Amino acid sequence: MNSALLISTAVLALAVGSFINVLIYRLPLRLGLVWPNSQCPECHTAILWRDNIPLLGWLHRRGRCRACHGWISLRYPIVEAASAMAAVIVVLEFGFGPAGLSALVLSAWLLLLAGIDQDTRFLPDCLTISGLWVGLLLSTLYLHTSPTEAITGAAGGYLLLATLNAGYRGLRGRDGMGGGDFKLLAMLGAWLGLSALPMILLIAAVAGSLWALAALVRGQININDALPFGPWLAMAGWITLVWGHDWSIF
Repeated sequence: MNSALLISTAVLALAVGSFINVLIYRLPLRLGLVWPNSQCPECHTAILWRDNIPLLGWLHRRGRCRACHGWISLRYPIVEAASAMAAVIVVLEFGFGPAGLSALVLSAWLLLLAGIDQDTRFLPDCLTISGLWVGLLLSTLYLHTSPTEAITGAAGGYLLLATLNAGYRGLRGRDGMGGGDFKLLAMLGAWLGLSALPMILLIAAVAGSLWALAALVRGQININDALPFGPWLAMAGWITLVWGHDWSIF
C-alpha cells in the first residue's frame, strides 16, 4: 500500500485519538465537547493550541503543563499513539472498503470504552448499547459476521458473563465484574459473532491475569482491589477483529 496513504491515515487517526481523549474525560462528567476549553488538571490554565497537537504537544512539553509544570497524564499520548497504530494496522489488513471503514469505527469505539473504564471503572450504556445495535445492523452487510452469528453473539456474550458473575457471587458473596462488562462482550458478539467469543475471553482473561499478577508482585495493587476488565475485553476484541480469522483453532 502507498506509504503516503498510510502516513495520512496515521495523522488523521492521531487527531481522532485526541478527540477520544476528550471524550474519555468529558463523557463520564457530562461536560460539553467544545466548552470549556482543555485545561491543565492541576492549575486549570487553558492549554495552548500548540500544546494540544496530538502526541507532539505532549512530547514537546515532556508531559508538563506550560504554566505550572504539573504532570499531564501519560494516558493522552498513549491513546493517541494507539489510535494511530490501530488505524494503520486495520487499513493494512482490510483496506479502505466497507470492512476496513467499519473496523476503523470499531477500533475507535473500543479505545474509547477502554479509556473510560480504565479511568472510572465504568462502561457507559450510551456506548455499549449503541455499539451493540451498530454491530447488529452492520451484520446485515456480512462485513465481519452474519446476522445469525451477530444475534447469537450478542445474546451469548451477555449471558455468558452474567452467568459467570452469578456463580462468582454465589461463591464469594459479591460481584466479580460489573454489568458494563456483560454489555461490552454482547457488543463484541454483535460485531464479530458467537464464534469469536471464546477467543475474546481467552485473550482477555490471560492478558488481564498476567498484568494483575505483575502489578501485585510490584506492590501496585492489593489482592482485593477491584480492577477494570473492560480494557482487556476491548483489546481482545480488537485483536480478534484483525487477526481472529487466521486462527482456525477457534
